[in-house]
Amino acid sequence: MTNFFFTYYKPLFKPVLLKQRKQTMNFPPEIVAMITHYTGDIIVAQVLRKYMSKQIYRQILLTKRKILIYGQVQSGKTAAIMDVLENPVYTGITKIIIIQNTLLVLNQYKERLASANIDHQIVQLKSTTYNSDVIVLMNNSHRYKHYLNSVKTNPQKYIVLMDEADAYKNGTHPLAEGAIHEYYVTATPLHKNYEPGYFNHIQRVDEHQNYQGLTNVNITYQPNNDEQEAIAKFYADTQETSGIMLINTFRYVNEMQRAGMYFSILFPQITFVALNTKRKIYENGTVRKIKQKSISKIIDKLAESRHIVFIANRLSLRGLSYTSGNYARHLTHQFSDLNRKSDTNRLQRMRIFGIYGDQQQVQLMLPENNRRIIQRLIHRLNVQPELNRTFTM
Repeated sequence: MTNFFFTYYKPLFKPVLLKQRKQTMNFPPEIVAMITHYTGDIIVAQVLRKYMSKQIYRQILLTKRKILIYGQVQSGKTAAIMDVLENPVYTGITKIIIIQNTLLVLNQYKERLASANIDHQIVQLKSTTYNSDVIVLMNNSHRYKHYLNSVKTNPQKYIVLMDEADAYKNGTHPLAEGAIHEYYVTATPLHKNYEPGYFNHIQRVDEHQNYQGLTNVNITYQPNNDEQEAIAKFYADTQETSGIMLINTFRYVNEMQRAGMYFSILFPQITFVALNTKRKIYENGTVRKIKQKSISKIIDKLAESRHIVFIANRLSLRGLSYTSGNYARHLTHQFSDLNRKSDTNRLQRMRIFGIYGDQQQVQLMLPENNRRIIQRLIHRLNVQPELNRTFTM
């Protein structure tokens, strides 16, 4: 009723509102804070911010809130997480980052935090004390229980940042309940529990001018669902230069390993990497294990290989970036099949999307019957959930 009233009658009351606004400037900051608190509306708090003390406004900002950090796949959401960690409003407050339960993602985060000079501590099963105000916790029950046992009680004040939150059970983490602010970070906020009014605020990650995503990537549709044909195109496109390709059509590890061996014989000029818990490199019919713990370090290790093809499945989904340590090398081609998958899974498989400074046009190869799927995904890109503007103190 309030929104209806102001929408249709606000012009009639504009002189009165302007007069009241001038009078508000004479109110003590405590009275303005009481008015803001009474409304319980975060928009009111933002409008009246300049009439309150910084301390009172900070208290309002630190009321319980659910914040969605939303952007396209690989469009810069991790950088947005780093910005949150360095936000002065969280000075003295513990910041807990929940990440996917894979070592590749963990190692990738370690590299990003180190490059941003952010002191942090990772919850290990041997950890007993936590001295940093930035905690990295893998999303598995063993580490979560160990963290709770180590700290005995949760920090009195903390925020939680849930990377790829929509993949969690119930779309959230148990630590979110006691957090001041709950950050939900994802490119696909399609979880059934994210009903209208679930989030208090959406922080959109603007697409960089060099971002290549679903609407501007070069898509080639193949009449046959054929990995060998896709590899041949990849090599033809990059024969005079260099390139990195991802194939994520195989479901099982033994299929990936057989494909790595078979294709390395057919294409001796290309280095193939079967990416699973036992990482293996296939070159010209030979196989060897690799010890590097992150994708960027694997690519750096293969600096002399001008053509690299990663064969992966689960490790080609959420949160992983296929770039070198200095970002100079990145995926140039990807072959996928989006049939028999959810829209969330389809979008998260697009590891080839990203911000590329060299402006090289990347290539996504799909079977012909994926054409309609892509058209539907484009319509689902811009999620605009209804927000809950209220807060309580």
